[in-house]
Amino acid sequence: MPEELKKYFWDTKFEELDIRKNKRYIISRLYCYGDLKAIKWIKETYSKEDIKEVAIKSRNLKPLVANYLRQQFNLKKEEMAYYRAVQGMNYEYWRVNN
Repeated sequence: MPEELKKYFWDTKFEELDIRKNKRYIISRLYCYGDLKAIKWIKETYSKEDIKEVAIKSRNLKPLVANYLRQQFNLKKEEMAYYRAVQGMNYEYWRVNN
């Protein structure tokens, strides 16, 4: 991975990241925190199917990223782990108890 992407993996041993083994983590992290160069690198490095897999399976997306990927791949919210996880959260609990 290019050294300029290291700043997006502040909590990870960057040198140990493997672009194949860690593809879901890398793609989701760069979509959530990366700049346009990082997104361009993703699109040059990974297939559309790899990115779609992240859109479907990742619960760790930001709302804007989840919505963007949902539209890019014409997915339904029910197909995406992010939306299923958010749907299961009890926001009322946090409003009442904080």
